[in-house]
Amino acid sequence: MERSVDVVVIGGGISGLCAAKLLALDYGISVVVLEARNRVGGRTNTVQDPKFKYVDLGGAYVGPTQNRILRIAKELGIQTYKVYNEGSVVELLGGKRRVFSGDFSTWNPIAMLDYYNMIRILDQMGEEIPLDQPWKAPKAKEWDSMTVKEFFDKTCWTNYAKKRMIQVYNDAMAAEPRQMSLLYYLWYLKSADGVLRIAAIENAGQERKFSGGSQQISNKIKDKLGDMVILNSPVCRLQQDADHVVVTCENGKRYQAKFVISAMPQALLNSVSFEPPLPPLKNQLIQRIPMGSVIKTVTYYKTAFWREKGLNGVLISDSSPAYVTVDDTKPDGSYPAIMSFIIGDQALYWCTKTQEERKKATCEQYAKAFDSEEALHPTHYIDRNWPAEKYSGGCYVSVMPCGVLTSFGEALRAPIGYMDGAVQAGERAAREVLHAMGKISEQEIHQTEPPSIDVPPVPCGLTTFQLWLPTVPVVIGTATAITALVGFASIRHYLK
Repeated sequence: MERSVDVVVIGGGISGLCAAKLLALDYGISVVVLEARNRVGGRTNTVQDPKFKYVDLGGAYVGPTQNRILRIAKELGIQTYKVYNEGSVVELLGGKRRVFSGDFSTWNPIAMLDYYNMIRILDQMGEEIPLDQPWKAPKAKEWDSMTVKEFFDKTCWTNYAKKRMIQVYNDAMAAEPRQMSLLYYLWYLKSADGVLRIAAIENAGQERKFSGGSQQISNKIKDKLGDMVILNSPVCRLQQDADHVVVTCENGKRYQAKFVISAMPQALLNSVSFEPPLPPLKNQLIQRIPMGSVIKTVTYYKTAFWREKGLNGVLISDSSPAYVTVDDTKPDGSYPAIMSFIIGDQALYWCTKTQEERKKATCEQYAKAFDSEEALHPTHYIDRNWPAEKYSGGCYVSVMPCGVLTSFGEALRAPIGYMDGAVQAGERAAREVLHAMGKISEQEIHQTEPPSIDVPPVPCGLTTFQLWLPTVPVVIGTATAITALVGFASIRHYLK
């Protein structure tokens, strides 16, 4: 036996490290963190290179309401900066290029009403879902039997609103609408504080990044934990008896603990042998929730030519390869760059291609989107093919098909999307262990987080005017009624 401790944490991402930090540094509990990779950070991955200084190839964005990760970063002395968001947006939908400011690229009032109505409907439906037990929502069975695609097809009246809703969904979930339960998507939206909070940049989830990169958080916690963190140690077996759990790694090393916290993607638990076997619901669950599919790319240029054209670097697209882009230039204006996400079916297609092929296709798309020959001549290109990552299985979050939440929800914990969710899950798991050890009361397990002083949240949702806008059916019905009345009046006048 290599070591006997109170708690073994499996996974050295933000979640596992925050659990270990709370246990070891705040309560003096003996801990070992076993990380499969040769680095910590999990789905955050900051690469350093003189060509671009540093770049985040995994989770990077943070914003208002993400108070836990902001608190941890502040404790570690890590600053944030605002993502560049000045100028117009480019839209490539249905093969048409549009440049616009504000919410829309169209002046079609029916499409505008439809888009606002969809946001209102999704947020209102989310209000019916208990965050801690979404499977107990009044309409849980109905919503869990419908895919997001079926809901969009049923509810959207215009192609424009449907395309925009699909774009918001793809960007948030890194999966196709046909693959996911509506209930799970609504739960995810509610946990992120609504559609606009998850979709926008300003006052939303993509407002900021960490100066120096997001993996610093994990690296600095690792430094504090010292030899409690053991790298290159993928876990292959857990053997539990009445008193202890023995955790065995692929390298043959074994660790004994009273408690184990698993901070790895649930789908990857299929690679671990459990003795005794997992409970039936848990065993069935982990066979049904694959990870999303995304490739993150960052392309560097001599100049931020899009800014010179009055563009903010944001591209909304339904074409190949990228679905969405964001300006990734450093806050001082150095290393001009555009970041993109290749998502869902496109990620599955491009993950089998070479990096050079992805680079060529990305630059050609940028040349069309930003109307610039300079887009074809980057100074550097880098990407992370997350579907190829053995110890992540994909990104950003699990994809939950229809029927999973209502059938296996009791075996689940809250979804982790943004880095804030990783902190929440890790610290909650640590407090569950502390309660089991008699260190804290049951009431102390689930704790609310006060708003960040440095990044205070501002209400993010539709305005009162937008909330009271009529729906498309009401407008059509009213117009039909008025037309009928006018026609009837005209006929009466003619008959007189």
